[in-house]
Parts: sequence; structure tokens; C-alpha cells
Amino acid sequence: MRKNKEKSSRRSKKTVAFHSGVSAQPVTVVGTFRGTGKGYAFLTPDSGGEDYFIPPVGMGGALNGDRVTAEIRTGINGKAEAFVLDVISQTTVYVVGTYAESKSGEPVIVPDDGKVCRLFHIDNKRSLKPKPGYKVVGVPYERMGDALYGDLIEVLGEPNKKSVDMLSVARAYGLTEEFPPEVEAVARSVGFEVTEEDKAGREDFRGDVVVTVDGIDAKDLDDAISVRKEGRKYILSVHIADVSHYVKENGVIDKEAFRRATSVYFPGFVFPMLPRELSNGICSLNPRTDRLTLSCIMEIDESGSIIKSRVTKGLINTRRRMNYDNVAAILEGDEKERAENADVCEMLDLAKELAVLLNKKRKARGSIDFDIPESKIILSDDGVCVGVELYEHKISHMVVEEFMLAANESIAAMFDKFKAPFVYRVHETPPSEKELAFIDYLESLGISFSGGGPMEYAQLLERVKGTPNERAVARVGLRAMAKAVYKTKDIGHFGLALKHYCHFTSPIRRYPDLQIHRIISDYLAHGGEYIKKYAKTVVASAAQSTAREQVALTAERRADDIKKAEYMRAHIGETFDAAVSSVTEWGVFVELPNSIEGLVRRETLGRAAEYNDKLHIMKAEGETYFIGRSLRVKCEAAENGKVTFSVVREEQADN
Repeated sequence: MRKNKEKSSRRSKKTVAFHSGVSAQPVTVVGTFRGTGKGYAFLTPDSGGEDYFIPPVGMGGALNGDRVTAEIRTGINGKAEAFVLDVISQTTVYVVGTYAESKSGEPVIVPDDGKVCRLFHIDNKRSLKPKPGYKVVGVPYERMGDALYGDLIEVLGEPNKKSVDMLSVARAYGLTEEFPPEVEAVARSVGFEVTEEDKAGREDFRGDVVVTVDGIDAKDLDDAISVRKEGRKYILSVHIADVSHYVKENGVIDKEAFRRATSVYFPGFVFPMLPRELSNGICSLNPRTDRLTLSCIMEIDESGSIIKSRVTKGLINTRRRMNYDNVAAILEGDEKERAENADVCEMLDLAKELAVLLNKKRKARGSIDFDIPESKIILSDDGVCVGVELYEHKISHMVVEEFMLAANESIAAMFDKFKAPFVYRVHETPPSEKELAFIDYLESLGISFSGGGPMEYAQLLERVKGTPNERAVARVGLRAMAKAVYKTKDIGHFGLALKHYCHFTSPIRRYPDLQIHRIISDYLAHGGEYIKKYAKTVVASAAQSTAREQVALTAERRADDIKKAEYMRAHIGETFDAAVSSVTEWGVFVELPNSIEGLVRRETLGRAAEYNDKLHIMKAEGETYFIGRSLRVKCEAAENGKVTFSVVREEQADN
């Protein structure tokens, strides 16, 4: 929360007094405040529908991203406008920008995000010594008109120095790589080895062929796999680090983990949920080392159906620390890799066999795969982006994904049956208005679709696969979907076509996983009555985890965009093949084959450019721009995470 709560409270009361008596029955709306940096703002209602305009006199001290209560009034132009009454929750904890001095010589921050405010006036109570042009961090405590006031708390350094750009993004979203001293102290006291006392009463899996499979650079290894066969039946064991054994409920580490709720990954940076002494140490399933687990053991028949599953406190000692590249090579028959990993090849071959069955089963029930590519940012030793590529999805990724999905489904089904307080990962059916808009859009493409369940969506994607409409249908279809969130009611996962689903497999980096591990452990130790105490805790965990996940996704996207723009600065003036990825009222977004995206501004397409939001098209000077259309574009600018392109006309290409 921002400092000076007393001032904030006074400000809210003044705002309410200003609006009192305006209407006998005032209409109030709860929503998100969207700043513009232009002296006015918008309110996005929680209930959906169109945004409301907020005039300069109606902003009520709110900041970009805050959740607010607002009164709806009729403006001068006869349209409904919103006036902020109160700030429910504040999201702008830090303001990051460039240190400067105002015309009067007052120290200020020029925010990187102009939507927050135009100038941030600062006190320097810590006597920090930034130079003009340095990136700095401030904490706001009061707003007056367009001006924001607060304290200077951190100097990040020169903008072009290594890591400053990533730290600037991190601080803007309240992310820090350091932990409070009291948290670090407790983490260091945990120790580095599993004790004999810790091992007592656990099911011993140390004789099994167990491996971890992760990215080459991963350090927090929280899941391991093992497969064997009994007759025609597969026995799949998914072993997950027993983080709850070390992170005690309501302890200082747990409270900090709850606050963060997730690890956040930037190019070259990790902002972990847990201190590294735990995430990279005693909780990480490091090779040839005894480690504590919560293990989900599943019996699966030859059709890929899970017949039976159970969860137990386990003890493992992994044979090898594998990565996606060498597992893929083994499964594709690479003789050198198979020779070097001979002791695990048989198990991995069996894992592939089972994963193929599970994948086939998943697709048969209608699991939806939009197949949106992921970016791989390549950095130099100095932290500069020198390349952007697409991640290659290998067979090893498929194996791990299928096994984690199976474990998550099994655990969710198990505890839904127990009627236990729990945190589920849910994905609701598409909102009706979005589905109808999607159906209308498909009709404009000549594609018949009437909506329905996951199977209908999966079949639609299969129908357009390999056609010119494939990209457009996937992009617009994804936007029609609801967002996956955490809830305490097991209402299923639409995208995966599952009745039961949770997140069980990543307790090192996700708080909901850690929370349900604690519930599972107490259930195993004490039974169903004991875990009723978690009824309120799971509600808070679900809400916090959903909120922080959205912050993490936004921050990660912003960090990637910063690095992609950094890469494109070396390519200004060059031309590229691209495809339209989305169409908005501001212009046409295009995407290069390596996933870099940028905007072709509307005004550069032609003076009379016409935008059709329902059909997702832009018409200008005899041209129609639609999602999936191939274009030749020229990079015009790349700055602050934004890339600007222009369309290269045929006559220009010929010259």
C-alpha cells in the first residue's frame, strides 16, 4: 500500500463529499481505473461492457490499475461519465522513471509509464544521490491533480547499464530479487541435507529409476518422473518437492511466499517466490541426493485412462538431472546420448510410450490447443538482446506436460471427492457475448460454427489447420476464452476438457501448489476433519494467487517487449516478412516469424482508414488488413518496448 494512509483517507472523504447529493439514487460501479497520462482516464467495470470516460475532475486520486468505486453521471455531452468515489485496492506501489529537475529546480521522476502521472515530485529522505538521467524508484503517497508526490527509495543507475532495464520493469510491478533479512535468516537455518528424522514414515522410492527433466538453465527442480509397467498396466509416479515440509504455515517464509504468490521470469532474471536456499537447495530435486516429496502414483491402462491414483509422502534419489534436449535426443534414437544415459533409456522409452497414449486420450476428449508460439530471448554476456527465436516444442516437452496434467487431474479429483477445502485451477466456459462475437467473426470468414463445448472448439481448430484462416481463428478464438483462475470450487477446466483440475506440480514457484501440498500433508497425517481449518485460508490463497499471476504475466510480457525492442534497434530501416496478428482502432499489429510484434499506425495506412471491430479488419486505400494477412514491413522505430513498422508497398519493394 502507498504511504501516508491518513492523507489518502482524507482525499477519499473529500471526493465523496463533492459528489454527495448529485443524484437521489446514484448509480455506482466497481471497476479498474485506467490512466492515460493525458489528464483524463477510463473505468473498466468488473461487470463487463463498455469503459466509462473519467474527466479530469473525477479521478479522485486513483492511479493506473487501481480498483475503484465510481459514481456514474451524465456528462456535458450527454454521455455517461464516471467519478471516482473511493479506491478499493491500490496497485501502483512503485513509480519507476528517469530522475530530473523541474523548471523550478525541484527533484522529480519522469515516469516510464506515462499512464501513472506526468511528473512524480519526490522527497529524498534517504539522501540518495542520483544523477539526471538515472533510472530511479519512488513510492507514492499523495496525488494532487495531475501531480503525484512521494519518496525516492532506490537508484537503479544509468539506463544503458546491464540489468537496469529489467530492474526498472521489475520495480514498476513491485518485484524484487532480494528477501527481507528475517526471511533469509530462517531460510539459512533450514539446512542443506535431509535428516533421518525427516525420512521417517515416508514411502521409499529410492530404488526406482527417477529423473528430473527441465530446461538446461533451470535451478529449481520441483518435479521428477518415473514409469514402469506391470503387465499391460502402466505405473506412473510423479514426484513433487515437498516444500510444505520446510515452509511452515504462517511462518515468515510462508507470509513472504503468499505475498509474492509466484516466481516471475524475465530474460536473464528470476524473481523467486522462495529464497534460493530453499528453491535451489533443500527443496530442489537435485541429482543423486535424497529429497522429500509428495508423490502421486497413478495406474493407467493401455487406452490411457487413469484407473486408480493415490498420493503419499515420498523419499526419492534421482538417477540423473536430464534436460529437454538430451531427453528428446534419446527418444529420437541418438546413439551417443543413449550410450551416455544407458541406465535411464528403458524408463524414458516407456515414458514416451505412455505419454503418446495420454496425449491421444486428451485430444480425443476435446482438449483445445491454440498453438500460440513462445519467444526465446537470447542475451549477450552484457545482458543485451542479440537474438529472438521461437521455442521448439520437442517430444520431451510433451512427455513432461502429459505427466504433470495427469497428476494435477488426479489430485483435484481425489480432493473434490473428499469435499476438502482446496484451491483448484479452473477455466470457465467462454462468456456468451464473446462467444457470439466469435461466431459472427467466423461467419464473416465463411466458417460455420455454433459454439458449444471443448470438443466443438477443438474440431474447429482442426478444420482450419493448414488453411489461410488458421492464424486468425486461433488468435480471435483465444480472445473469446475466459481466463483461467484459481478458485475454491472445482468447476473444471474448459480448455483442457477436464472435470477436475488443480496446480499440484510446482510448489517452489506457485503458492496455490504449496497451499494444497499443506492440505494434502495434513490430510495424510490427520484425516478429513483436521483440514476443515483451511476453509478461509484457501479463499485468500485463490484470490491472491490469481491477482499476482496476472501481475507476473503482465510484467513478463513487458520485459520480453523491452528486450525485443532492444534487438530491433539494430534493425531500424530493414524490411521483413510479417503477418497481421491483430487489428485495433490504433492500427494493425504485425508479427515477424520470430514472434517480434509491432504496430503499423493507422494514419500511415491512409487518411480514410476504416476500422471494423467486429470483423477485425482495417480498410485503407483499397487494401483490407485482416489477421493472418502476409505483409512486407519496414522497421521504423524501436523504443521502450514498442516497435513501429510501416507497410512496404509493392512499388516501394520494386524500387
